[in-house]
Amino acid sequence: MAQTQKILLATILAILAAKVIWLQGAAAQGAGGTGYAALQQELTAVDKQWLHAATVQDVAYLKKLFVPGMFEVQRGGVVETGEEMRKVIGAPGRHIQIDIDDVVVRGVYGDTAIITDRTTQRGTAPDGRQISGEYTVTRILQKQAGKWRALGAQMTPLKPSTMATPMTHEVPDTVPKNATEKELIEIDHKWVGAATNGDAAYLKELFTNRMFEVGGDGRASDAAALLKGIGARKPGQFQGYCDQIQIRGIYGDTAVLTDRRVLKGTGPNGQPIDAAWRVMRVLVKQNGKWRAAASALTAIPQS
Repeated sequence: MAQTQKILLATILAILAAKVIWLQGAAAQGAGGTGYAALQQELTAVDKQWLHAATVQDVAYLKKLFVPGMFEVQRGGVVETGEEMRKVIGAPGRHIQIDIDDVVVRGVYGDTAIITDRTTQRGTAPDGRQISGEYTVTRILQKQAGKWRALGAQMTPLKPSTMATPMTHEVPDTVPKNATEKELIEIDHKWVGAATNGDAAYLKELFTNRMFEVGGDGRASDAAALLKGIGARKPGQFQGYCDQIQIRGIYGDTAVLTDRRVLKGTGPNGQPIDAAWRVMRVLVKQNGKWRAAASALTAIPQS
């Protein structure tokens, strides 16, 4: 009897241990469960505080929230640093209400979280212009010294923006300072080359399970949808490349970069495509290899 009880107890403990491991994994990958719900609530609160500070011009809070390398890709593909953002937000005469909803935790990798939300802006700029817009915003946060801090963000218009201005100057590629930066730049070129040529097999190895992309229309697609669309491309259907690669920051096992993605060809419905986007890319290191966790596109208007 004692032996049977020991076996039963061991079985129960094994089941409980397996459940704990599953919940930890679910929370780590943004899958679901109690841990995920708490994380969703915590990150939503950070997101709301971020946008509230931008609304009430609390630049002191934003300075604490932003890491030194913080940046944001804004409408038209313009990139502003955290310092530039705080200067604009704190300008006298700026009265803009910013609201968010539909906050989604897309993936959590160690201390790094990637989320999206729907951001709505309306109000008056310091020069008197009326501002309005609706965007899908991709945000990258990392917990540092126990607090979530913002690494980067990208605004993708859900509706065509009437205020977008094209980039009028060339952005030089990052000159690699070390082997890691060189590797990241090579991966970016391979990533774009595979997407252009329909090499879904390479991208399947590159993408994490939680990989997603916010397309130029503001809609998010998961890895399965991306691979299906890319795999359906015919040889020679598209020509394209990426340049203006900027390594925005390497934070342990998380790397963030931006590039300009240029694409020409014929879409699935026969429509001609001749476009360029500013793309933010997030990579995470898993088992010693850099893998793609997220990307977001913002159209660069043709001048």
